[in-house]
Amino acid sequence: MKLSTILFAALLCSLFHANAQSQQAVRVVEFCPAPGQFVNTLPAIAGTMTKEERLQACEEQLQDGNPISLGAAGGYITLALDQPIKNGKGSDLRIIGNAFYAMKDPVYGDATIGGSIEPGIVYAGVGASPETAEWYELAGSEYYTTQRHNFHITYYKPTAETGEHNIPFSTFDQYIKFDAKWTEPNGAERDTTGYLMKNSFHPQTYWPLWEDKEDMTFKGGLLPDNAINYGGDGSDEDNPQNWISYRYAADSYGYVDAALKSDETYTTFDLDWAVDNEGNPVKLSHADFIRIQTGVLQQCGWTGETSTEVSSIENLHLIPGYDDNPIVITPRKRPTGINTLTDATRHEIMRLSIDGRRLDKPEKGINIVKYSDGTTRKTID
Repeated sequence: MKLSTILFAALLCSLFHANAQSQQAVRVVEFCPAPGQFVNTLPAIAGTMTKEERLQACEEQLQDGNPISLGAAGGYITLALDQPIKNGKGSDLRIIGNAFYAMKDPVYGDATIGGSIEPGIVYAGVGASPETAEWYELAGSEYYTTQRHNFHITYYKPTAETGEHNIPFSTFDQYIKFDAKWTEPNGAERDTTGYLMKNSFHPQTYWPLWEDKEDMTFKGGLLPDNAINYGGDGSDEDNPQNWISYRYAADSYGYVDAALKSDETYTTFDLDWAVDNEGNPVKLSHADFIRIQTGVLQQCGWTGETSTEVSSIENLHLIPGYDDNPIVITPRKRPTGINTLTDATRHEIMRLSIDGRRLDKPEKGINIVKYSDGTTRKTID
């Protein structure tokens, strides 16, 4: 293709999106990040700011296409467009994060679907305000299989900003304590206690400056860990850490900050995916609010905690011509015989070869199979 043709196409695409964005104004109505290494910096927020000023800082980030960090698991932002998002044919909105693929995946090379993938769960709210709205999760590709439900996590305000540190790249190993509990796909109730470490690259407080309570609690869904360290623990300069976080599959859908900005399909979301608290499909005519929440409780060495970022949102139905040729993502079928989420059985979530290659299907020889209940076993196929 000639360079002039490429440039012309790029210009048309730019004008196309600019026109769509110009028809809609985005309001940030809630900003409730969990503690994290980019909290108070993305966007930059001072302790003296009012709530209105904090929300305005978030809106300016979105207007400029810059990322807003939601912090660790559970942190969220709630957005409203200047008109409700109708539930039309196909995807109804697009949400962009800052996901990117690794340039040198040691296992998959250029075929990777991993790099910096930090999935956030999306919820649609219907009502006059976020506090009184009915909220429905947009069930993504992992909802009925590997996702945990009834997830609750409480973070406790740190009493100091530095402390004992033996973990590589940490300036405080037990910086922010958390207690978490959830329901496994097989119905088992689980809980854990842990700490967010303080990353040596980010010295500011990770606790939201405006939050004066001694603890913060979030609830929602919990997605599986998606990161692998292909290097050492960080103590040996000749064997550095090499963290790569992956999409759950090449066709996984329904999560923010989990597909490249250039991906025209898997950065979109369909209100037809809405489900109630029991996982039952709900037919929505529209959404008044959209909430995005960090979906993974995971720490990855020097790269810090997994934290979803959001940089833009748009109503696809306001793009001229979109409804004539909408983006359609066929959702995963709900497993048969499941009356509630807690009735789900153990499910395979990942298959690896003996040398660590990720497999799409059983391969002759020894396969390593990881299951949704956290167990792993070797099979000979």
